Amino acid sequence: MICPNCHRQIPNFSESCPNCGIAIVPHEQVGQEIKIRRYQRWVFYAIIIVVFAGMAAYAVKIYLDNTKLLEKITAVEQENSKKAKDLADKEGQLTQKQTQLTQLQQTASESQKLLDQKTEEFKKTLEEKTGQLSQYEEFRVQLGADNANVFKMLTDLSLPVSNNDLSKIALADYNFSGLDSDQDGLSDALEEALGTDKAKADSDDDGFPDKDEILGGYNPLGNGKLPLDQKFSNARKGLILLQIEGQGQAWYVGPKDGKRYFLGRPAEALKALEKLGTAKEAAAETSAGNNENNIEINVE
Repeated sequence: MICPNCHRQIPNFSESCPNCGIAIVPHEQVGQEIKIRRYQRWVFYAIIIVVFAGMAAYAVKIYLDNTKLLEKITAVEQENSKKAKDLADKEGQLTQKQTQLTQLQQTASESQKLLDQKTEEFKKTLEEKTGQLSQYEEFRVQLGADNANVFKMLTDLSLPVSNNDLSKIALADYNFSGLDSDQDGLSDALEEALGTDKAKADSDDDGFPDKDEILGGYNPLGNGKLPLDQKFSNARKGLILLQIEGQGQAWYVGPKDGKRYFLGRPAEALKALEKLGTAKEAAAETSAGNNENNIEINVE
């Protein structure tokens, strides 16, 4: 038992406290202590319940906080995933744009190269035409007085042509007569116009005479065929062509066969036209087929 005065432990069922001497009624003291201990027990139970309830409430709060945090984390992860997807899409679009830009740059580079090439070709053509015109004017200056009138008429009626363009027209078997030093069937005057060696029957030493090669459409000065161009020939049918890279030799393109007929130098050209017997027909064909040049040939 516990002394109600000094609150010390005393033997059970003692009638007085051995410590302080207070009188004690044992059954009353025991009953009171039982009440106190029950009260203490309930207080203890209440404390435990309160602590448990607090812990439960705290656990619920932690759970709810964790749930909210998890929801936020999930929302952030979803947002990050969406942004990552958008970023990947943007990177894909950027890559596509870069590819398109590269293709455009390549196209622009190719276009620039093509433009540069066309510009160079145009410059080259212009230089060639300028050179031809210069040679054409030189011929007019270099002609002697004997050929001046004949040449004036030919220049008024004819078109200047380079050796390269002249080689595009097939040669007709006509007017090969005259001095023939190498006896190959081509006169020296014709060989001067063709550029072959008038001292050798086979200028390129390939075993075929110059005459056979050029009439067959082959190059008498090298390998391969001549660059014959029927379309080019047809466009010049009935015209007189003046060879500006030679000595002003004249050629006539037949209106029917489209081949070139050698007329010789200016002084000889009219005689050759008379022999050809097609001067008046040539004038009519030329006037009808090439109005822009206003060419009219009159041979009496």
